[in-house]
Amino acid sequence: MRMTSRKKEILTYFEPDNREWVTSEIGAPPFDVSGITYLLQGMDSFNARHHLESARRTLEAMVKDGLLEKVTSYEQRQDTTQSGDGKGVWCNCSRYGLPGQCTVLRDTGGEDNAIDGECERVG
Repeated sequence: MRMTSRKKEILTYFEPDNREWVTSEIGAPPFDVSGITYLLQGMDSFNARHHLESARRTLEAMVKDGLLEKVTSYEQRQDTTQSGDGKGVWCNCSRYGLPGQCTVLRDTGGEDNAIDGECERVG
């Protein structure tokens, strides 16, 4: 396993000192590929698919090396062909977090739910 500068940078996004800033930018961990790509490349990541693929390969290598854990969740995402008011599409989304901290839990319908219905909480 080679610890590259990119892997080191991705791991810094999980540090407590950076938690507030990262959460305000892309949400709380576990992170998806597009969020990590945005942190690595900035706004340029939205116009170049190769940035997404590069980040995805790095994240998969980190999972293989045991640095991160991968979980798949079913989420509604904005399709790149839709305008801002589109409802989005439902798809499986890979999310990456630190080992032991990346679980998908069934929502039990507690009082803290924002909407009624069935959903899964990533936490």
